Amino acid sequence: MQTNKVFQLSALSQNDNGAADGSQLFCTITQVNGGSLRNGSSPINTGVHLPIPPGQNSSVATPTWFLIPDGNIEDTSFKLEISCPSDSNYPSTSIVVKASDVQKWALIPYDERDNQIYQNGEYGIFGFAQEGPDGLIYTVTAGVLNPQLQAY
Repeated sequence: MQTNKVFQLSALSQNDNGAADGSQLFCTITQVNGGSLRNGSSPINTGVHLPIPPGQNSSVATPTWFLIPDGNIEDTSFKLEISCPSDSNYPSTSIVVKASDVQKWALIPYDERDNQIYQNGEYGIFGFAQEGPDGLIYTVTAGVLNPQLQAY
């Protein structure tokens, strides 16, 4: 893959009925490896409130980070944490997303592709990989009640 590609990570809350604290979730990028963030990226080392889908009174932009690799995009990664500061019972979840994994997942035909499930039950979190014209795209979705491997 070309080194001029970008590794894009976005995070949001699906805010499912029955999911714990869906409208109160935060994402913190705690580490960026193998490159630097492009201007326009959301902040790092700071909890960013996860927006809920349109139609649920949210006009907040989806937090997104754009990682420009120092070398090969496959050598880049993000480490993030999903948490709910207002609920001490919410299990904070640490996730490492490697571009090399995203690249493999994105190569699977869309109708055969699985979500990556990071947490089940009422604290559900999943990820979905794709490749766009500018590089790799990974979306982490929290606030999901019993996430499924396949979204269809």
